[in-house]
Amino acid sequence: MSSLQSFYSLLLVSILAVGGCGGSGSSSGSNNQTAEDTLPPVITLLGEAALSVEQGADYSDAGATASDNSDGDISANITIDSTVDSSTVGVYQVTYNVSDAAGNAAAQVVRIVTVTAFSGAGSEKWSLVWSDEFNDSAVNLENWSYMTGDGTDYGETRGWGNDEKQYYTEDPVNSGIATDAEGNSVLYIDATATPNGPTEYASAKLTTEDLFEFRFGKVEARIKLPETKGIWPALWMLGANKPEIGWPGSGEIDIMEMVGNAEQTVHGTVHYVNSDNEHRLNGDSNSLTEGKYSDDYHLYSIEWTPENITWFVDDEQYHQVTIATDMKEFLREHYLILNVAVGGYWPGYPDATTVLPQRMAVDYVRVYEDKTLVVPEAPALVAEEETMGLATSDALAAINSSFAPFQNIKIVTYGPGSPDPTVSTVAAEDSTSILASFPGGQWGGMYFELDNPIDATAYQTGNLVVMLDVPEEIANFEVKLEGATGHGSLNLIDYTPEPVDAIYQKYTIPLADFVAKGTTLEDMKIPFALWNPMDADGAFVAGNVLIDNIYFELGE
Repeated sequence: MSSLQSFYSLLLVSILAVGGCGGSGSSSGSNNQTAEDTLPPVITLLGEAALSVEQGADYSDAGATASDNSDGDISANITIDSTVDSSTVGVYQVTYNVSDAAGNAAAQVVRIVTVTAFSGAGSEKWSLVWSDEFNDSAVNLENWSYMTGDGTDYGETRGWGNDEKQYYTEDPVNSGIATDAEGNSVLYIDATATPNGPTEYASAKLTTEDLFEFRFGKVEARIKLPETKGIWPALWMLGANKPEIGWPGSGEIDIMEMVGNAEQTVHGTVHYVNSDNEHRLNGDSNSLTEGKYSDDYHLYSIEWTPENITWFVDDEQYHQVTIATDMKEFLREHYLILNVAVGGYWPGYPDATTVLPQRMAVDYVRVYEDKTLVVPEAPALVAEEETMGLATSDALAAINSSFAPFQNIKIVTYGPGSPDPTVSTVAAEDSTSILASFPGGQWGGMYFELDNPIDATAYQTGNLVVMLDVPEEIANFEVKLEGATGHGSLNLIDYTPEPVDAIYQKYTIPLADFVAKGTTLEDMKIPFALWNPMDADGAFVAGNVLIDNIYFELGE
């Protein structure tokens, strides 16, 4: 064959080959295509997802299996990150990963192994009983429920009793599960500005109430905190009997709180009612020598026994409270709460320096029981002993004896600078009054709280009337009235009293002034409160104040 013939033969073969590859969509070409593999494989743990081993014991991982729709069993391809050192006490996170031949990655699976200290008795001290590693795609509603709104749906005054400014939501804008910069799957709670919302700010509050409640043990959580003026993140606990007894008779254990004007410091505190029916707190703080708690994750924990509650940051103890005989609150079950508040009496309020949104990231929350503890029986609840405030019989000493709407009322004190109220016989009306002895130095106050809210709208054009004997060292008080859905404060110094006798002066303050500040009259709950006595320089000052003849006066 000539060279020219060979050339044309090769050209013909090439043309036929090209035609066979494309050619008007032949059915034989379609049948030879392979469907793209887009489904990821699935990893299944063998053994428990969370377990404890005692220090020094042999530990062998149970492993995992993996299967794929296209590739079948690919267990041999699983990679395991991290190992468990059973000689060293700690919590180990073992992760399992695998990909199929097409490159599809399985959802990571995690096993938590807790190595507990050697007890010497042949048994573990701490045993994991509940945890959330936040590795699901959404918040696990078998572990947590949401509290939403401004507090009024839960019997609180607007602002959750603390004058907080956020509205809690279930919106993914404010909470959910995300992957952080380190690759951790975390719960996020984001405080955001909401100029068109029910309030100026929004956030989220999650609780284990009615889902997981416990008493005694160890609680630990790995958390990275937010930072800005007015922010208030917390991991805390309330007594499960709060619906029966109210706060603080239910008890409150603050595992971790941080206020945004001091991001280098966290606080651990308990709140309770003492034997004199007074609100009391016992707390301490832990400060970093360098940096802020928002810079990185830290481990916040408590150990809770029938005798003590002990606080730790990164396993270093910084506070301990002995459970006294009048602290029965802490011998009963509590539940967990995670939230980020915006504003409030304690942290202060956002200002021009505040930066939002702010995120609290929670890597995990774990609860352990002490296997060596013989748990005592929980004490019976005696409401009269564990309810905050002076009883109605004492509180009436300061109420106008003829004013029927205020006859079911009690006195409640609150804050580190709250007064000691007692019944006095130095009276302006009837035979008794209330003497409030303010210690000075810190914020605090007292309020008269009705057993049930009343509709006081009939008095909206009228006045609050109260007779006071205020010592000259006190230049000003904050006077406050609270409805269930709104409260307002005024300065006593802005109102001129009229003398009653050699001791008392009568203050007549228009209720419209309180309404203008936010007080709601249709659900009046606190018809009189005195807060924060200050001297002429604005410093909290000590002093004894007589209070008598409180009532609402109808308008003309």
